Amino acid sequence: MHPHRSSFARLAVGFISLLLCVGQPASAQAAGDYFYFDAESHASGAPLPQPPFFPNPWKEPHAEHPKRGKVVADPTAPQGKQVFRWEVAAPRTTELFHEVRFARLPEARVKDYYFAFFVRFDRKDGRDIWHDGDGDSFDKGLEVIGEGIRWVIHFGNHAMRMPRHRFSCFLSNASHHLNRELERYDGFYQNHDDFSRPHASQQNPFPLEYEKWHAVVFKLKWATDNTGEVALWLNGRKALEYRGIKTVKAPGTFTRLQFWGTIAQPAYDAPPHARSLDALLFTDDWQRIVDLGYLNAR
Repeated sequence: MHPHRSSFARLAVGFISLLLCVGQPASAQAAGDYFYFDAESHASGAPLPQPPFFPNPWKEPHAEHPKRGKVVADPTAPQGKQVFRWEVAAPRTTELFHEVRFARLPEARVKDYYFAFFVRFDRKDGRDIWHDGDGDSFDKGLEVIGEGIRWVIHFGNHAMRMPRHRFSCFLSNASHHLNRELERYDGFYQNHDDFSRPHASQQNPFPLEYEKWHAVVFKLKWATDNTGEVALWLNGRKALEYRGIKTVKAPGTFTRLQFWGTIAQPAYDAPPHARSLDALLFTDDWQRIVDLGYLNAR
């Protein structure tokens, strides 16, 4: 008799099962993640859970709130079958403001971090959310916030000469402005590959379309000296990269992620629309960015 065979068989089955799981798209928080949410574990129609999402002003968990997003079923979802969505009926300066708690706090030390998500903007009556051309019509979309940290991913048009019915994306280091000499109109413009805005006569921003999903990846190399880096990928293409910069001010401790509204500042005239997000991820693991499809062309 060989009594060890049953134990060996169980181990073999477990190992094979592990291999099969590794080969599947990840949908839960992994070891390198500080935050991950894809709406798949919540019922369609349910409000965004508290925690980790807290609208302003904060409410008790599961209290009704006019600014809370909803989990909705969506056959076009980039990951799974559900997304989280806000329906915006009229422009308001506080609409859609949310603070998002990390599952665990990222370390305040020299390290590469990645903030990734899928985003979509749907017009309700044919009117664009942001004006095109060379004017200002943009929003503070999503932010990384901390003590001495504030990096903002903007959507819209910030003197970028956008083509008709298109918008784009840029960064800013609002509040701190640690690299003022590199900023244009308080922003970090696209400067990589064929995308640029070096001066007012030459702009070629990455155009994004309404009614389509877009993948966004923001890289933040934490540094209190001139060894930091920020970069931005849009639908798999690197559109922005600044190296050798200060990215945080001491102490540089992370506190939260943050959403602002789609309100088309400074005119605050955004028409009715829907904003959708999916697979919100903050991680130090580049392979997660690859595996979850944030670099796939769309």
